[in-house]
Amino acid sequence: MKSILAASLLFAFILAGCSKPPVTPLAVGEMNDYRDVGYGFKLKYPKEWKQMGTAGAAVFAASQDVVDKFQDPASGLEGGKVSASIIKLEGKTAAEITAAGKDELKQTWQTVEVQSDAPMTISGKQAVLVRYSVPVTSKKKIYGADFYVAGDTAVYKLSTMAFGEDQATINSAIFDAMVNSFEIPVVVAKVADRWNASANMETYKSDYFTMQYPDNLEFVQVAKGDKDLAMEMRADRRDCSIHIDVFGAKKLTVDKVWDQNKGKYKAKGTGNTTIDGEKAFWVDYTPMASISSRAYFVVKNDKVIRTTVNYFAPQKDIYFTVFENSVKSIKLK
Repeated sequence: MKSILAASLLFAFILAGCSKPPVTPLAVGEMNDYRDVGYGFKLKYPKEWKQMGTAGAAVFAASQDVVDKFQDPASGLEGGKVSASIIKLEGKTAAEITAAGKDELKQTWQTVEVQSDAPMTISGKQAVLVRYSVPVTSKKKIYGADFYVAGDTAVYKLSTMAFGEDQATINSAIFDAMVNSFEIPVVVAKVADRWNASANMETYKSDYFTMQYPDNLEFVQVAKGDKDLAMEMRADRRDCSIHIDVFGAKKLTVDKVWDQNKGKYKAKGTGNTTIDGEKAFWVDYTPMASISSRAYFVVKNDKVIRTTVNYFAPQKDIYFTVFENSVKSIKLK
C-alpha cells in the first residue's frame, strides 16, 4: 500500500509540474496616439505595436506576422490585432450597415459563430457590439469583436481579433484600453460666416517633422507625385489651407535650394526666419485674385520641407496667424 501511495503521489507531483501555467492579461503600458488623417477618428495603441493600414482603414498589431496569421492560419505568429475603418452611410442606416457587416463575416469564414447584437456607447455615441468566433482547428479559434459606432455621416467600425483563447486573455486589457480610447469626429454646425480656429490642438506626425494644428482643420488627400511626402489640411474654404511637401535636397544647403526656387514665384515680398532653429526662407505671392500665399523653405537631413499657407486675403486676420503659428510649431526630424 505504501508503494502504491508513493507512486500515486509521485504521479500527481509530475502532473502538477507539467501543468500549463495560468495565462494573465498583459498590462497596458505606454500608448501612442493615432488620428486618422483622412477621416479624423482617434484612438490609442500600444507603443510596441505598429500601425500598418491606410487612411480610413487603420490596422494595429505587434508585427506583420501577427496580421498574416489571421489571413493564413498555417503561417505567421499568434497574437492580437485591432483595426479601425469607416463606412459611409450613403442613404443606409447604421443598423443596415451592421447587418451587412455580419453577413460579410459569414461570407468570409466558412464556419463562424456570431452572437446577438449588444447595444452600448463609445465616446458618448450609440454603438453596437458583435462578437464572433471562428474555428481554425479542433482546438483553436479566432475570437473577434466588431464595434459599430454611429456617426453623423458614417459608421465607424472598430474590430479586435485574437488568435486563440490564450491570446484573447493576454490582449484583453489592451483591447479594452483601445476601445475605450476610440473617438469619432463630430460635425459641428456652422453658426456664423466667420471661421474660428479650434482651441484644441492636435499633432501631425511624419518621418520628417511634427506640427501642431487646430483640430477643426480638415485633412484632404493630395497627389504625392515624385515627392517623399505631400499633405494638406484646410479650414472652411478650399483656398484656406496648409500644404506641405517634402523632397530631396540633393546635398544642397537651404541657401542653394532657395536660390533655385525663388525665381519660380512672382514675389510680393521675401525674407528669412528660422524653423525649429534651422535657417529658413519665405516668399509671399498671389496665386490668384483675392488669394494670398506664403511658402517657407527649410532643409534638414538632406530633405527640403516646403510649407505653403494659403488664405483668403480679405480675411487675412482670420487665417494667416493661425496657419503661421502651426508653421512655427514645426519640429524637424
